Amino acid sequence: MKKFLTVFSLLFVIFAFSITGQEVLDNVKDSYQNVKDEKALFELKMTDEKGNVQRKEFTIYMYKKSEDVVYAIIRFKKPASDRNLTLLVRGSDNIYLYMPAFRTTKRISGAAKNDRFAGSDFTYKDIELVYKVSDRNYNAELTKEDENYYYLHITHNDSELDFKKLNMKIDKKLLLPVYIEFFNWQGEKYKTITFEKIQNIDGYNVPTSIVARNLKENTVTEIILKDVEFDIGIPEKFFSPITISKPILRY
Repeated sequence: MKKFLTVFSLLFVIFAFSITGQEVLDNVKDSYQNVKDEKALFELKMTDEKGNVQRKEFTIYMYKKSEDVVYAIIRFKKPASDRNLTLLVRGSDNIYLYMPAFRTTKRISGAAKNDRFAGSDFTYKDIELVYKVSDRNYNAELTKEDENYYYLHITHNDSELDFKKLNMKIDKKLLLPVYIEFFNWQGEKYKTITFEKIQNIDGYNVPTSIVARNLKENTVTEIILKDVEFDIGIPEKFFSPITISKPILRY
């Protein structure tokens, strides 16, 4: 998400016919994963097949431990029934959920990455894609490109994931994904995610609206960025099961 330089754009034009799909993903990662840590406030707007709207609000704290490992804490603020419900993610096999009604923190299975995030059209793996697009477990093929976009076809062999294939459209200048199509193991397209209203905030190009459309159930979920701070010095030790059990999160 950092500022791109004109010389980089020229290099992409020069090597347009030699770059591979994996190199495109790596360039995306290098461009927008250089943030060290982040605190962001989001609104979750969920619209069902009848047009009924439900809204939630949550804060995400994020810490980049390494190139391939990102920690996150997600705490809900609204509605009142979800207040202080908190999720800690320390890799796909280290997920903890704090339930304030029971004052209990429990570890949940890594298979939860396919579960719906707060009952929305996003899964926890989808949320991870926002921060970690490039993954060496993916096989990325550059299917075409034009003046403004790269088009990737991505596959994997992780049987725990709901999706088998992705089609991803990436903005060449911003080096950000702007559109993703999800295909299940039967080859059916069942969901799309669109990254909209990209703004430059503190030198980072940030999508301020991310929209998921469930093509099977005809539902829509929008994640709306309301506030964000980058590189504010959140320490690694903050991301612990003890932290998420506290009524006020302090780092």
